[in-house]
Amino acid sequence: MASRGVIWLERLARWALGLIFLAAAVPKILDPSGFALDISHYALLPDALVNVAAIVLPWVEAVGALALLSGFAAEGGLLLVNGLMAVFLAALASAWIRGLDIDCGCFGHSAARGHVGLAFLRDLGFLVLGLLAVWLRFRRLKVRL
Repeated sequence: MASRGVIWLERLARWALGLIFLAAAVPKILDPSGFALDISHYALLPDALVNVAAIVLPWVEAVGALALLSGFAAEGGLLLVNGLMAVFLAALASAWIRGLDIDCGCFGHSAARGHVGLAFLRDLGFLVLGLLAVWLRFRRLKVRL
């Protein structure tokens, strides 16, 4: 049986990640057109998919967040949010490499421009937190990776 410390550390990491993803999803759910504008600035998706992504992606984030916060299907939630973080990091890296001066759109639409590199580093920290949560979860459940 896993120690109480491992159990609580895993919960705290999972809950923190869930709150981050919920905080990111809600403003985008409430303003899909603003989020669509942010997505279009990356110039990675065809125009026909921008609106679809702006509507679907925040709900996927919210489902992942709720799985992490509730513990119901937590392993799936961890897989989902870590996969999303990898995609977000790839998009941010692409924007950073191309020198785009855009709002990342990570926590909703904003007219303010932040350095994409800083958003990349922040999201990299979120991915580390997500991978820590996975490691602790599997350690808690005694599953070998």
